[in-house]
Amino acid sequence: MTPSGTSGVKRTFSGTMLAAEATPSPDLRAEEIFARTRAAFAARAYPSGLKYRVRISGTKNGRVTARTYPTIEHWPDQVVHARSISEEEAADPVKPPPFCFFGIGAPKRAGLELPGILGIPKLAVTYAFGLAQPSAPQARAPDASGAMKTIATVRAVRRTYDVRLGGEATVDGSPCWHLTLTPLGNPGTYRLRDLWVDEASYQTRQLVTDGNFTGKETGSGRWTVAYAQAGDRWFLAREVSNEPVHDGTGRYDSVSIEFLDVVPDRFETLDFGISGSTTDVEVTEPPEDRTAVSR
Repeated sequence: MTPSGTSGVKRTFSGTMLAAEATPSPDLRAEEIFARTRAAFAARAYPSGLKYRVRISGTKNGRVTARTYPTIEHWPDQVVHARSISEEEAADPVKPPPFCFFGIGAPKRAGLELPGILGIPKLAVTYAFGLAQPSAPQARAPDASGAMKTIATVRAVRRTYDVRLGGEATVDGSPCWHLTLTPLGNPGTYRLRDLWVDEASYQTRQLVTDGNFTGKETGSGRWTVAYAQAGDRWFLAREVSNEPVHDGTGRYDSVSIEFLDVVPDRFETLDFGISGSTTDVEVTEPPEDRTAVSR
């Protein structure tokens, strides 16, 4: 018999003992901070076109290799195009030898390995890791003239995480709340595990995700992700693996991804004039469902 006052409930069914765990009671302060940082993400707006460079670096057997890819993003649908040839390969193209027979005389290149690290990164610089949410419906009541006026904003949100306030920390010189997140179901979809939320603006400065990208081999493991402010807009700054990363070419001791030189590009122009290809593998994130207005 279950003792009085315990939260667990045990039942016997067909001779099998089943346990039903109660959902943890919410930490109301942490839930409020989490709701506000999600609202801050939802309020972010960007030009319809963004141009930037994605540099992906991998360390294998003590050797660091880097590739940098010119990239454009159409916002808010986060359609991304990246040039398939990295800047490093474009600067040192493979030249076919005058004679090649069964691998004899095949082109070689000092300091560069093929294929690229993990693959061609087609990553949105505005990616929110599921934190952005659509605009909320508003409750309205009639004023003296009979017209409807807004009296409150109402949002019904199904809890997907148990959120706890883990303390405070300083990130990039700014005081932040540290939130710890435990998914209440489907941990492969709800990947966030830690957030560092700016105490002044409620913007997320840093997070930890358990799983990154859509690839079978590259989609597991924890990564630390940082955002940075450029003017009045926030962009991804870097993603760093917290543990070794495996891909089709083997094991990297660590991988880092940097988002560089982000500028508006309303015409979304990118030079795809360099022919050739490194690998057909693409590094992509799961799609996000978001509603937004460009500016």
